[in-house]
Amino acid sequence: MNRAPSSFGTILKINLSFLGACVLGFVAWAIWPSSPEWWGFGLLSIILGAAAIGNIFSALRAMVKLYEREKELARFAATSRAPTPSDLADHDALKNAGMIDD
Repeated sequence: MNRAPSSFGTILKINLSFLGACVLGFVAWAIWPSSPEWWGFGLLSIILGAAAIGNIFSALRAMVKLYEREKELARFAATSRAPTPSDLADHDALKNAGMIDD
């Protein structure tokens, strides 16, 4: 039984950030103007390229956080021991202590 929370949402966020960066980068490349009279598209293309770079850094930051979290959970799981049943409260112990009459 795995009690650690799932990291599916974080993985989905990382992949969507990379997908968004690819889409923004492609649109920035596609609308780059071929002549100086369309300078507005050049400015928009630069802004979209900067947003793509921002998405890449956001995804990389989330990847590092996820890696550190998984590493810490693995370290914690490695240092813990498996639970063992206790013999303090079984039927024989209670009978020997005089707590029950059989």
